[in-house]
Amino acid sequence: MGGSITHGTLLTPRGLDPVGQPGAAGSGGTEVQALFDTLVTYNTEARVYEPHVAETLTPNADATVWTMKLREGVRYGNGDILTADDVKRSVDCHRSPANTQVSRGEAQTIVSMNVLDPLTIQFVLDGPYPDFPHVLATDVGMVTNPRIVDAKGPEQFALNPQGAGVGPYELVKYAPGEEIVMSAKANYWGGPVCIETLRFINIPGADATLDALFTGEVDVALLREPTAIAEARQGGFGTLPTLFNYGEGIVMNSAPARPTADVRLRRAIVAAIDPDTINARVFNGNALATSALIHEDTPGLYSGAPGPVYDPDLATRLVEEVKRSGWNGTVRLLADNSPTRINEAIAVQAVLESVGFHVELDNDKSLTEVLGKVAADRDYDLVIWGPNYTDEGMWALMSRQLDSRSKSNYYGYSDSRLDEALDDLRTATSTDQKKQVVARMQEIFNDSPVIANFATYEEDNIHATQVGGLILTRGSVLRYDKAFLAGE
Repeated sequence: MGGSITHGTLLTPRGLDPVGQPGAAGSGGTEVQALFDTLVTYNTEARVYEPHVAETLTPNADATVWTMKLREGVRYGNGDILTADDVKRSVDCHRSPANTQVSRGEAQTIVSMNVLDPLTIQFVLDGPYPDFPHVLATDVGMVTNPRIVDAKGPEQFALNPQGAGVGPYELVKYAPGEEIVMSAKANYWGGPVCIETLRFINIPGADATLDALFTGEVDVALLREPTAIAEARQGGFGTLPTLFNYGEGIVMNSAPARPTADVRLRRAIVAAIDPDTINARVFNGNALATSALIHEDTPGLYSGAPGPVYDPDLATRLVEEVKRSGWNGTVRLLADNSPTRINEAIAVQAVLESVGFHVELDNDKSLTEVLGKVAADRDYDLVIWGPNYTDEGMWALMSRQLDSRSKSNYYGYSDSRLDEALDDLRTATSTDQKKQVVARMQEIFNDSPVIANFATYEEDNIHATQVGGLILTRGSVLRYDKAFLAGE
């Protein structure tokens, strides 16, 4: 064991408690994974869920009840043994109304839990869910030691969860906005951990992060801007990419009293957008341009269903039609103040105004502020945004954002046809069934759009060639338990 790795991140996580995390790689997913591990892990190469801290996870005949057996002798950092009671307590924290993050939506599929013995727990679901292992591969599956949580209280625990995880690393330093430092455990349940020290730092901006890779300031960096990713690959770095469908575009707030509650305006915006033009203007042709929900490179989901067609004449006619019914022509466009998003927003403003919109642009806010306006305040008409649907866990991600019955539907979208399709996607048991459902969804979105999509977005964990053994899991999150430095 020896050596250290510095990892460049997109955002500094708001605390290190898995409860309350957004769950994304760019906002703490990899850091929290290193401390806590997950009960189940997603194998991105085989595209299957596999037990990890759990030894087995077995469904009943209709996938409404799942029985999990833990590995024997797994210990937290403070020496306590992991038990099924701990799992129940931890998952209940995610199910609590006090948790407002993605993980609560994931955990709401669980109706009850029955502890059968110290190492065995049964999950009773609210209906059939063949992909339920996805839930335990997310933050919901990161078990926290309840004794330490109780002793510290949630606020202090989020700042210093030392000893409370079963992951390969223990926290050394958490300095928000500065760095997070971790050291390898000598008695990790999964075997020896080669990298002694992990350091996570946030370098604002893709260009600065790319420079840090080339100078050796960081060894690994999460990038999501196409031009920066292309330069890194050309520079000979290692690459661990993840595709996010509906990854970048204009989300249109469909809530009542918003201009885009009128489906004619949403159709006009979609018809006005040419993904190839946005790609050329903003991304130098490096993005995976598409108007469709699913890009052809997506494993297991691409059905060939086409997205909306670029038709500026149709867009102009629809805008004029809505103006005649009393609308004044104005929409507000929100974007964060990163260089790429500013360029996207300016390009979108020009395109929409060319078909008759008057666009009021707000692009002076940080990404965190934009997240708050969209997800918490729901105060926007249009926003440059990426819903980000991966091939794994797609139902959980989409239902949270787009099901009319979801309390987390901050797009204001409501279409009974999509609700039915989401129900079918949840219960699908084969790849072919999922493809058929996703093709239906494309037809619905062509008729009743919620996003004018520019591109399927890539996130890429770019790394120095001497860094080996990184394991890519769900949603761009990395596992460091098998990582090593060549020659050390």
